[in-house]
Amino acid sequence: MALENNSSSILVQAEQLERLSIKYIQDKNWGALEKMLDPACQFVSAQGVCDRAQAMTLMKQMNLGPVAFKDFKVSQAGDNVIVSFWLSATEDRSGKTLSPCFSPRLSIWRGVDEQYLCIAYADFITA
Repeated sequence: MALENNSSSILVQAEQLERLSIKYIQDKNWGALEKMLDPACQFVSAQGVCDRAQAMTLMKQMNLGPVAFKDFKVSQAGDNVIVSFWLSATEDRSGKTLSPCFSPRLSIWRGVDEQYLCIAYADFITA
């Protein structure tokens, strides 16, 4: 996704990035999802902290159903876009169904070569 520099387009782009990454997980389009992740990307959740490769392994084990988003907040720090939002999803992890209630999420996207790459993602869902 190409970089733009005005605040309204950054909000739209940030929402599009989050929705697209979720769609890739739902569609199990792992190659496309990996292209959105910086090699140094870190993930944190109730299960702990993991690197990009570990996160991809966990996401491949996930069965993600319908989702809903709300309350996007976006700020920019240099080439980084910080996105917080709430996500509700029908989701199974390791055979366990997780709460479908809205939970907060936070991601940081770095502008690189005319696109954004995720450098950090936090999932605050509770089991």
